[in-house]
Amino acid sequence: MTPQRSFPLPHGATGLEYGDFVIEFRKDKVVVLAKGTGEHYTFHAGHASGIIDIHRTWRDAEGSDRHQTIFAIHAADLPALLADLIPAISGMFRIIRRLKLGWLGRHGIGIVRGLEPITEDEIAAVTRKRPGRKRLVIDEDQIRDQLRVPEYLEDVWEFPDGAFSLVAGGRRIGIGIKSTDPLGFARLYWFKLRDVTRLFHALEGPLIEAASKYAIPRERYAQCGALEP
Repeated sequence: MTPQRSFPLPHGATGLEYGDFVIEFRKDKVVVLAKGTGEHYTFHAGHASGIIDIHRTWRDAEGSDRHQTIFAIHAADLPALLADLIPAISGMFRIIRRLKLGWLGRHGIGIVRGLEPITEDEIAAVTRKRPGRKRLVIDEDQIRDQLRVPEYLEDVWEFPDGAFSLVAGGRRIGIGIKSTDPLGFARLYWFKLRDVTRLFHALEGPLIEAASKYAIPRERYAQCGALEP
């Protein structure tokens, strides 16, 4: 039986390449690597073992594959970890605000669509399939071909639901979102990229604290099968 993909990629692909960066979505794991480094990192969902782990794989001087577990947690403890993070994560909703076109006009902020491919169709439009591989290559020329700058700000209402960029002074300052509710009323929201950076910095401490609280101790790795110190 063909495993179900956990991420919507076109052309039956299971991975993405952008320059030397590669991310692959497999049956119950995600693998991230930089080409030419000889190492990769794996997030394993642990569907069979009940243990979620992140580990590093590399090749030593003798040519043997080595593995090192960076973090591991029992899947049953994940809800408790996430519950501990709720106060910090709630800040994510505070950075999202309503977007008004008049405000964009007064501040000289423009709209660009096509820099955030999210849906399967959008990803297909900016990628090409690598021959003989199940990876899609992100093509910068195709990205440029997909960019759309509306003649008038009001044209954003003709966009399909999804994300678009807010640009000022030649740089991207935020992400806009168009969303239509079940009654057909469309609304615009946005968040500053600078606020996202600040939020991640604020999350760093609580995340490390919660992860340390629920992580499987290294001395118990031997009792957990595949985990390696």
